Parts: sequence; C-alpha cells; structure tokens
Amino acid sequence: MKTGIQQIIVYYKCMTEKQEIINRLQANLAEIITSEEFDGIVERIEKGEKLTHYIGFEISGYVHIGQGIMGALVMKDLQALGVKCTVWLADWHTAINNKLDGTKETAAKIGTGYFTEAMKACLLVVGADADAVEFRLASAWYEKNYATYNKIMINVAQHVTLSRIQRSISIMGKEAGEDVALATLLYPAMQVADIFYQNIDIAHASMDQRKAHVVMRDVAEKVAPGKLKPIALHHALIDSLSGDSKMSKSKPDSAVFIHDSEEGIAKKINKAFCEERNIEKNPILNWTKNILFWNRETPFVIERKEEHGGNIEFASYEDLEQAFVSGDVHPMDLKNAVAKEIIALLAPAREHFAKPEIAALKQELDDVLAKR
Repeated sequence: MKTGIQQIIVYYKCMTEKQEIINRLQANLAEIITSEEFDGIVERIEKGEKLTHYIGFEISGYVHIGQGIMGALVMKDLQALGVKCTVWLADWHTAINNKLDGTKETAAKIGTGYFTEAMKACLLVVGADADAVEFRLASAWYEKNYATYNKIMINVAQHVTLSRIQRSISIMGKEAGEDVALATLLYPAMQVADIFYQNIDIAHASMDQRKAHVVMRDVAEKVAPGKLKPIALHHALIDSLSGDSKMSKSKPDSAVFIHDSEEGIAKKINKAFCEERNIEKNPILNWTKNILFWNRETPFVIERKEEHGGNIEFASYEDLEQAFVSGDVHPMDLKNAVAKEIIALLAPAREHFAKPEIAALKQELDDVLAKR
C-alpha cells in the first residue's frame, strides 16, 4: 500500500506526463481553437470529467496515411490523457456529397466494414488502443432520436447565414457560388449539429474542415447554452506526392494507402516531387515532419554509401530540414529513408488486411469503386 507521500509523487508524475502530451499536441497540431482552453484539459479530467472526442469521415474510398495515420496519432495522445475517442462514420454526408455510388446504404456498408477496419489498422500502427475507440454510424445514431437531432440542426441553421454556409461548403471540396443541390447547403449545418448531438468536448479533423468547426464555436452559446464550447483540434493536411495539392484518394499515385504493398510504397515515394534544397514545396519533408517526427524517440537515419558521406542521423526535424537546405542531404537519399520508414510503419496495417475476412471487406470496396 502506497504512503501519502508516494501517492502524491505518483499523482504529480501523472500530471506531468499528461502536460507533456498536451504540449506535444500543441506543438504538432496545425491549429487548436483555443489553445488556452485545451491547456485546461488535464485539470478538467482530474476533476472527474469524462471528456469525449470525435472525428468524422465521409466514406469515400481507400484510407490513405494523411487521413488515417494523422487521425490516429491525435487519438493515441488523447487516449493517454483519458479522453474517450470516437470515429463518426458519416454515411448520410457521404451520400449528400455523391461519393461511392451516391447511396447511404452503400456508404453505411463500406463504413461499418472496410472503413472501420482501415481505421482500426491505423490505430494499431501508431500504438493506440483500437478496441477503446467507438465507431458510430451516423444514420444509426440519428435514428436514436431524430426529433432531438432535427431540433439541434434547425437551431444551428437559425444562427448561421446563408452566405456563411455557402462559404463553408469548401469542406466538401466545393466552391462558393457553385450551382449545388439544396442538400449540399445542409451539409455544414449537419456537421455542426453532429457535434452537439453527440455532446462532444473535443471536435477533431484536418485543417480543410476548420470552417465547420469555426461555425460550431460561433453558434455554441446559442445551441448549447450554459455548456463549455467544444474545443477544435486540426491536424495538418498531408501533401500530395506530386507536390501540387493535398493528398487525394482520386489520384492514387499521389497518396500512400494504408494497405499498399512494400513495393507500391517504394515506387510511389521514389516518383515523388522532391526538388533539391526546396523546403517550401516538398511532400517528402512534409510527410517526415508531420508523421515520422510526431513523437519520435529515436534518431532519423539516412543510409548512404561511404563515397556519398556515409550514414547520417538527425535528432530533430529542424536539423534534417537545415541539412536538406544546405545540400548535405540529397533528395534520393531522403526518399529512400522515408520509404523505408513508411514501409515499416505500415507493417501492422498490411498484416491486418492480409486476414481473409478483412481482405474480403476491402474487396467489397474494390467492387464499388470499379463500377463508378
């Protein structure tokens, strides 16, 4: 049995570790709204609050590392803080945005099958507790209490202007001013309502979803009076390997999917845009910074022949970037090192999808995508 002093030491050690995680998230995330509120997460947890997190996804195709691994890295850290993490399988949103075959039924099937297993694989890859993450099918949750959900959505719609919604449809990959279906204009309000309907404390997404979260924060006091505004966490967008945009499922060579083969990963990275000394537009450095250096505990090693300077290692991303700018690191050497690490990182995902029952779920998605 621990003495009072021992209990105090354990308590403060736990508090210190949690604050270190908070600091790491604040350093690694692209944006937190607001950082001051997020810094109080540890105190809220210590007071006994059971905080909830959610990240929502359209079910639009294969899961790539910008989507799956980035999301999983954040969830792993939140789990370590004691936050309950959930993944929202947005089948209605998928249908509204006309993804897959445009039907909610297919989105639900693929969402609860392939997509769930793909995200579980990503959680395994980063060392998170996949079993502790709850996967929620949006349509099934709406059916729990349609009256409450509709009331929340209408309340959201009452407190946001049409012009604001039109600017917000960029979260769907659409531009303001496009001739869109009325359902498209409902999409942002639904996304905001999802957060309040689930009573979420921490809304999480990539940076391209921030407009919906800003709307959520702006209407929070009117939609959920008396409650703390949900905090918004935004991880960075991962660059396309072509170097001209964010990673895209519609351009297979621009992305690494979490179940790609070792040969496929190496080939894609080998062909990637990586101009010598260029750090402003460089997907390989972008991946290295945002994925490989998220919580790195060992040096990043670039293997080279002795005639090319021999092996070189870096303890920080900043040191690697400086060496690249100076020309001490050649693009091909960097590509080879990143390919090796990404291949090793995704080994658990490849093993997961090698299971016959999981491979069958991917085949279902293959069949849907083949008919498009």
